[in-house]
Parts: sequence; C-alpha cells; structure tokens
Amino acid sequence: MRKSTIGSALIGSLAIAALLAPGAQADEVGNADVGAFQITGGGGTGNDVVLGTTDSRKITVKLTASDDSGISIADFTLYHGSSLGNADAILKASEQTPVCTADGTSSVCTKHYTIDPRRDLNNSLAGIWKVAVDVRAKDGDYVKSDGHTTFFMKRYSKLTANASPEPVAKGGTITVTGKLTRANWDTHDYRGYANQRTSLQFRRPGTDYYESLGYTATNTYGVLNIKVTASADRYWRYNFTGTMTTRGAKATGDFVDVR
Repeated sequence: MRKSTIGSALIGSLAIAALLAPGAQADEVGNADVGAFQITGGGGTGNDVVLGTTDSRKITVKLTASDDSGISIADFTLYHGSSLGNADAILKASEQTPVCTADGTSSVCTKHYTIDPRRDLNNSLAGIWKVAVDVRAKDGDYVKSDGHTTFFMKRYSKLTANASPEPVAKGGTITVTGKLTRANWDTHDYRGYANQRTSLQFRRPGTDYYESLGYTATNTYGVLNIKVTASADRYWRYNFTGTMTTRGAKATGDFVDVR
C-alpha cells in the first residue's frame, strides 16, 4: 500500500530514521524512560481526535521523558498502520523537531499539527493510530519504539430526535424518530450510520438527568423509530455512545406535553 504523509510541515529527522527501520520493534538501552503522552485540542475524550467534513483541527501533542542524565530529545511520530515501517499515513508536524522543556531529569517535548479532513483523511484512516517514539538521553541511553501508545482518530457524528404527536393524550402512543449520521471523509458529507446500538432516553421535567428506556439499532439509513406509551410529560432523546471510529452523540431532548 502506498504511504502518505499528511499535514503542513516536514517530518522530523529522527522520525525519518525510524521510518526507515524495519518492523514494529522496541529497542532500549540504559534507564531512559518514556512517560505521559497527551493530545490537547482533539475535540474528543482523552486523546481522541475528532473531525467532521470541512473544518481543520489544530492539535498540540506532548511527550514526557526522563533519564538521570537528562533528556537530549524526545521525538515522536503519529501514524496509521501495522508498524511505522508499514504505515499507510503519517501525520506531519509544524516543527521538524519537537520543542523540549527540561525540568530536572525530565523533559516535556511538544509538536503541533493541523489536520484537514478534506486533504488529509479518508474513511479507512478512522480508528486506531499509533505513536512511535525515539528518546535520547544525554549519556547515550535511549528508547526507540513503534508502539509506545495509541490514540483514536474519529469521525464526527450527529444525532437527532423528534417525538410526536405534541401534545398527546395520556395513554396514547408517542413515536420517537431520529437519525444518526457521521462524517464521510471520502465524500465530505454526512451519511447515515447503519446498524448502531442506540438508547432511547427520557427526562422528567424539573430534573437534569436522562433515564434509559431501552435500546434499538439504526436501520440501513441510520434512522431510528420507537413507539412508547404516553404516561406523563417527558423530554425524549436518543443517545449513541460511539465506536472506535466514530464519536458518540446525544440528540437534543424533544418535549412532549401529555394531557
């Protein structure tokens, strides 16, 4: 498969050297240690990076490393594929090499990335991405690994809910319809997300929490349709918790007056 490099700047020299190394292997000499990996600005939970169809996203990535002699540099590469040597996409940073700030024997090294879904992504790149690291200490100790950690590159999702009729007689039937769609990075629009488990939830007036009534699955077009008995005034919505490739979404609650 052809590799692609995505982003707005050159890959760092250490990452290029790692790219040329065969296989997804870890190599370690001495007591250099690789610590926390953090993404900010990703728009998702934790280190998740979430993108829609048009707007680019700027993220800041930090890696912490330590050694008793101090850290010379802690470089890292974000890629998609079985290993760095077999990557089908590599995210390119704005900096050729990370900017490192030392605090005693530890250093925090930072890079910035701009991801444009129209230019950089396709649907096959949604899901697990890996982090390769190349950490060098001042005394010659080092850690080099294709698989220090992982994060998720996810497609943005949208979810709607409409409960009707409004108002409805007590004991009558309420039909709650909705649709789950997600960003399509191939066509740059939103398409229905089929066969996804979604919960129907309700909220009682005067409260701020939703209760789950049960689960259903979207149809081929991402459409949801459940009928419930009207017992009292309620806000109705659907909740989708997300998948490895797609961000979760909650519909806006739709109020039904029961008389």
